[in-house]
Amino acid sequence: MGWFFEHLDDVLSDMSVFHRVDELDELPAAVFLPRMVRLALYDGAVRHAMRRAVEQPEAIPAPTPPPGQQAESAPVRAHTTDELKALNQTREFGPLGVNQAGVFDFG
Repeated sequence: MGWFFEHLDDVLSDMSVFHRVDELDELPAAVFLPRMVRLALYDGAVRHAMRRAVEQPEAIPAPTPPPGQQAESAPVRAHTTDELKALNQTREFGPLGVNQAGVFDFG
């Protein structure tokens, strides 16, 4: 989620193009967030920014912990296929409107 807010100009552009939303302040968070995370599925500014981030990881600064806090050293675990399938059944990540695919449908 944080990535999207760091690239808010791209999000604003794509929300306007793909969802016809020009005033994000007028959109409830329950509508905005599911649509925002779907922007990576469309061929727009968000998707291209994500590709650049993968192709040029050195261009992305490493996150720094807030002053006085240590960075967490717990290993990161990828979600299993079953966990992603379960997420596709939720309101936040499941099919939205005319889009029949959930966020985590890859097949």
